This record gives sequence, structure tokens and C-alpha cells, in this order.
Amino acid sequence: MRSISSIVLIAVLIIIAFFVVPMVAEGTTNSCRALEMRTVTKTATNIAGAKSGPVYSAINIMGQSAATGEVASEIMRQQHPDVPPPITCTWHYWKSVLGN
Repeated sequence: MRSISSIVLIAVLIIIAFFVVPMVAEGTTNSCRALEMRTVTKTATNIAGAKSGPVYSAINIMGQSAATGEVASEIMRQQHPDVPPPITCTWHYWKSVLGN
């Protein structure tokens, strides 16, 4: 019985980490906002060619301040109508982190 409860505990911790890490990494309490913020950072990096400099900073600051999670949430609703947006936003966040 101990091994089953250990497996369940590990599974629960993995599920919690799956949802909490993106929000903590992006400094928000909304997984769709975390996805938007990550997307803004990646876009600013692609446009500026680096993760620093005035162009990167300007784009990133403006984008981060506009990221509310509403756009990502609506896109997820349209793309995955049967799955709640927090789940699909988190999934797409991890896909972005892992490069898929």
C-alpha cells in the first residue's frame, strides 16, 4: 500500500508542478497570461535578435504590460472548445518551453 500512495503522491506533485511552474516563472496567477507573457518575450527576442538591448526592452515592456491572458484564453477556446483554457494554455506554455 505504501508504494501505491507514494506513486499517487508523486503524480499529484507532478500535476501541481505542471500548472504552477508556468505561473511562477512568469510572475502571474493566470496560466493564459503566463502563455501570453512567454510569447511576448519570445517575440521580442526574435525581433531584437537578443534578450537584451533597447529594442528588446521596448517590445518586451510594452507587450508584458498588455498581456492579460484574455487573447490566449480566447484562442484556446476556439482551438480546443472541449478543454478548459487554463489546461490548454498550460499545455501550450510547456510546448513553447520544450521547443515543440
